Amino acid sequence: MKPIKPILFLFGLLLIGCNSSEEKREKYRVVIMTDMTHDDGNSLIRMLYYPEVFDIDGMVITQQLPDYDFDAPEPWEKGMNILAAYRDELPQLKKHALDFPSYEELLSKTKKGRGALVINFLQEGQRFHDYIGEGINPNGESKDSEGSEYLMEVFEKEDDRPIYVQLWGGPITLVQALYRYNQKFGEEKFEKLLGKIFIYGILLQDITSDYFVDLAKLQEQNCIDLNTYQKEEGYQGKRAQVGTFIYDDGHFWDYLKAVNYKEVNGHGKMSNIYDGGGEGDTPSFLYLISAYLGLNDPLDPTMGSWGGKFIPMDESYGKNYFYTCGLGKEGLTRWIEPATNSFFARLDWSVKEPNEINHEPIACLDGDSGNSIVYKKVKAGEKIQLDASCSSDPDEDPISFKWDVYPEAGTYPGDLQIGDSGAAKIEFTIPEDFPGKELNLILEVKDSGYIPLTSYRRIVFSS
Repeated sequence: MKPIKPILFLFGLLLIGCNSSEEKREKYRVVIMTDMTHDDGNSLIRMLYYPEVFDIDGMVITQQLPDYDFDAPEPWEKGMNILAAYRDELPQLKKHALDFPSYEELLSKTKKGRGALVINFLQEGQRFHDYIGEGINPNGESKDSEGSEYLMEVFEKEDDRPIYVQLWGGPITLVQALYRYNQKFGEEKFEKLLGKIFIYGILLQDITSDYFVDLAKLQEQNCIDLNTYQKEEGYQGKRAQVGTFIYDDGHFWDYLKAVNYKEVNGHGKMSNIYDGGGEGDTPSFLYLISAYLGLNDPLDPTMGSWGGKFIPMDESYGKNYFYTCGLGKEGLTRWIEPATNSFFARLDWSVKEPNEINHEPIACLDGDSGNSIVYKKVKAGEKIQLDASCSSDPDEDPISFKWDVYPEAGTYPGDLQIGDSGAAKIEFTIPEDFPGKELNLILEVKDSGYIPLTSYRRIVFSS
């Protein structure tokens, strides 16, 4: 890595944040639902290093069994300790990117929710309706909370962007907020809101997830392990059909061992809070980072991304409902190396100056340096030329190219002869048996920095 030139670095950041039309890449609007169990704090620390990717609109901290009872103070204290460390690091972090949210802003968007409810830790006789709606829940608490009331405010904002809900825990508070929103504004406005909500569920966490998806049906498919008492009675009303719902039933476990916490420690105050609990919830936002880097459309989980690959549930669950049931873990694990490199490069922001760290290369395709997916209609026998020679690196590091067909994301079973897959420019012919099929071709642009970083472009061919 050569010493970075300030003017070149600024120009590189502008390119990373803009496409060929000089339009700024849009941040993803996110809401974090977390129970701050063994791994959640690590995932939050990692997420806070990507201010250009995430517009954090709210974070709700709940307690959840088996780690915490409903009135345990530890989850909130854990979250506050992380935010305090973030506050102390912020002057250093802002040297690298000005759009880090202030400590005060994050604190104002962090609220307490309800918890102590997990699918496999219900008590006999407890039901879905004990935890949603009117009255007092079995813990003697109001079902409303500071967290659910704040989420109502988030839902009421005039903002057309999707709301990407990171469901690390505490769906009980999310469900209560939606219940109250429907009650306050009526069905028409409620349905409009639901269309904007994208939920990435890690294990679905508690029985109130039945508000979104039929848990008993997932149990019949061996996709979830329900508590005995929940099998008798699920949600009895009309389920909320959100815009997109994805469920990881276990692939995320690989992120409990993906990063050695001892290598994370020593990069500032946040890193020193990072512990050996792993990052089980991290895939729920990795797919947004990889989308920002050009790998995938965040609204299409079948494409595969840093957050894994999903397949559609049958439409009886919902129109845009996806899960990992029956899939191997390769759709997630294949991306662990570039995702981990990205994290370790960001950790250096806490201890190094901007001219000392590595930055993502700029993947440019046919003159377009944006991050949107390229869709091409083609005919059998058609000659295709693709040119990535406009790609560059803000640190002036040498870059390498890799053109790779991702067969699992498409429907074409044959081979595509693309010649030199490591060249900046490639030429190939659409096979004669291609009509009616779809093929995903991924361009990877990797730099040669001390921590190699990767950016992407994806081209989807169809006939």
